Amino acid sequence: MNNKNFITSYGLFSTIVAAIVGIGVFSYPRELASTVGNDGWIVTLLVGVICYGLAYLIYKVVKINNFNRFYNLMENNFGKIFGAVLSIIFAAYTIFSMSIGMRSFVEVIKMYLLENTPTEFLIMITIITGSYLIRGEIDNLVKFNEITFAIMFLPILLILLLTLNHLDFTNIFPMFMNTPVDYLKGINTAVYTFTGFELMYLFLPFVKNKAGVNKCILKSIGFVTIFYAIIVVFCISIFSKEQTKTLLWPTITMIKSINIPGAFIERWEGIVMAMWVIFYFTTFINYYYFSADIIKDVFRLKDVKLSILIIVPFIYGIAMYPQNISELYYIGRIGTRIFALYVLIILPLLLLLVNKLRGRREREVE
Repeated sequence: MNNKNFITSYGLFSTIVAAIVGIGVFSYPRELASTVGNDGWIVTLLVGVICYGLAYLIYKVVKINNFNRFYNLMENNFGKIFGAVLSIIFAAYTIFSMSIGMRSFVEVIKMYLLENTPTEFLIMITIITGSYLIRGEIDNLVKFNEITFAIMFLPILLILLLTLNHLDFTNIFPMFMNTPVDYLKGINTAVYTFTGFELMYLFLPFVKNKAGVNKCILKSIGFVTIFYAIIVVFCISIFSKEQTKTLLWPTITMIKSINIPGAFIERWEGIVMAMWVIFYFTTFINYYYFSADIIKDVFRLKDVKLSILIIVPFIYGIAMYPQNISELYYIGRIGTRIFALYVLIILPLLLLLVNKLRGRREREVE
């Protein structure tokens, strides 16, 4: 990378969206229907506001530290040893998240396409493919995000239009029938589906127009929020809240329910699986690169290609550990909540506190 500041506003927007919107969107309506019923879209809007606040906190931390790269930021604030420890914990979070996501990704592939293919083989092929994609520099990763953004959302927009004749908006009524405790549970459930914006630590130092970063973050989180809210409304409108609760992946079922007489597409499973692969890989490779970049800096490695090899056994081991889908979701839910608390709240607040004690202030950016 000859030019350090190479990420455009669109590049940052598409990268944040691609990092957040993963395969979690396919089970998201069920998770909310189980806690807040018809009010899932309301909770989604509230969580969008919360996540923008958390994303702004990360932006503020990076800005105060003069847009330094993540490990330099950690080392400058906490010292070499403690900074390295906190960085490794962050890397452990990214490795855990993408590993659990990989197992979920593979389980769906096995269910709909490759029933007799060993799970171990599919996981290794996925790791190898991801390793190949992130061997280049970060600018190649951003370009990949820019391209896949259109590939992700144009087809799903068309699919949502094709489901309009199945919608019954009376299914989303009555609204506001839950207790405050239920809404808090719903927020607690939904906020983890919005994770991914923490990867701004990786990308913000390379943004061209740093003065426009906050506006870009607002647009990105707003886009994801509206997208998730629409998915929830459509699923509830088609299936009702009671049926949505019983579906493992309501969004997949919604797409499969499309039936257009005389259409050239007879079976929608292929479309669903193509979307499933794209939605997973965008999140996977962004997390994969960030974890490899952190490991490279912590252990002073010459190239990210070396840190990729170090991470591979951990990804494989974590992905293979759950014995079934139920255990997979349980481990993923518990682990993500513990790690996310550190990554999204504790670490940014610690950084802000350290910077305040050292008298650092925000600088004007161009």
